[in-house]
Amino acid sequence: MAGSVAAVAIAGGAVLGLAGPASAHNYLVSSDPAVGGTLTELPDTFAITTNDRLLDIGDSGSGFAFRVVGPDGEYYEDGCVDVEGPTMSTAAALGASGKYTVEWQIVSADGHTVSDEYPFTWKAPSGFSPATGSAEPPSCATAGDDDSGSEATTGTASGSNESPAADAIWIGAGGVVLIGAVVAVLLLLRRRPAPQSDDTDV
Repeated sequence: MAGSVAAVAIAGGAVLGLAGPASAHNYLVSSDPAVGGTLTELPDTFAITTNDRLLDIGDSGSGFAFRVVGPDGEYYEDGCVDVEGPTMSTAAALGASGKYTVEWQIVSADGHTVSDEYPFTWKAPSGFSPATGSAEPPSCATAGDDDSGSEATTGTASGSNESPAADAIWIGAGGVVLIGAVVAVLLLLRRRPAPQSDDTDV
């Protein structure tokens, strides 16, 4: 019986150990513009990179956002994001020099939405032509858009053909099979017939 209890405990620990990593949220590891940094030259894109792949189901960009708010309170992004592996990016555009804020939202590998914001300073170089901001967060406009108001984005689900949802299903199935095997062994041990005595009737 002690051995059976130990087997069940080991099986349960294995299942929990497999499920643990899948429940962790993504977190920011790098960004451009840098958190609290000073930008003196406009890059082609703004980007944030997390510790794990991002979950962009169907390449829809649903749940993702990258907003750039200027010192005038206006928005300087186009509403479009590109999701590739652990990184989300958007086309870079800024207005006049000053304090800006990046507001971002992603969908973690575990399916949970994570959002945050951070400041940076923009010092425009000589001859820079400021972009025109928008009073409201813009929606991504792409060729072939209709009037449905839905946002369109491009990207992949993060460098793998298998989604975290599929990973979770396989982990769960493995746990069920493992526990079923333990239960079957316990039932066989309980039903094993007692050994026959060596004494026989003459």
